[in-house]
Amino acid sequence: MPNTSLIFSGGLTPSDATLEIVRAIQNVDLVIAADSGLHTAQKLEMHVDFVIGDFDSVDASALARATSAHTQAIRHSTDKDFTDLESALLLAVDKNSQHIIIVTAGGGRLDHQFGFVAAMFNPKLRDCKVEALWHDNRLFALQGPITREITTQVGDTIGLQSFSSKSEKITTTGLQWQLTNESLNNFETRGVSNIATKEQVSVSVELGQLLVIHQPKGTK
Repeated sequence: MPNTSLIFSGGLTPSDATLEIVRAIQNVDLVIAADSGLHTAQKLEMHVDFVIGDFDSVDASALARATSAHTQAIRHSTDKDFTDLESALLLAVDKNSQHIIIVTAGGGRLDHQFGFVAAMFNPKLRDCKVEALWHDNRLFALQGPITREITTQVGDTIGLQSFSSKSEKITTTGLQWQLTNESLNNFETRGVSNIATKEQVSVSVELGQLLVIHQPKGTK
């Protein structure tokens, strides 16, 4: 039963710094490529268990190499009403993954970027730890009730943004401006630009969907 799944999103190629972080991830049980995310996985010489999507952007030769190496290809019609990333996330859940890490460069079309974050909050992922390596940042999708511990460096930026209409009973530790059983509405910006004061930050939310963005000090 897979515990940790690594999903390579399609789109732009992640930076070398992001790829180094991916190389350091240990104990990955399942690797999924969303369409052209296969290119990134192959750049890392990583075996892919599944490649999924409508295959409108993956290179045909890359796909052929993968399937010859026993990667299972799941093809969807191009006439669909969901993204390749969403289908990859639901596949990971179907394979009983408990921790999902998505790798992306960010950027590209704005609707794809919003759709990326929205897919992280699919209710079917409620019982999973879902995070994304997004360029220099790390995103965490919290669906309450949940507590998430985040390893940081003092001075790193931590942003909190409600992704539901309201996130309630939010409590943090290790931040310059603490929250204690407080609420954030989705139109508020009060949660941005907080600062880590310890090397371990804790964020908990009882009700609602909360996006946590960790930006290391010195990055843009």
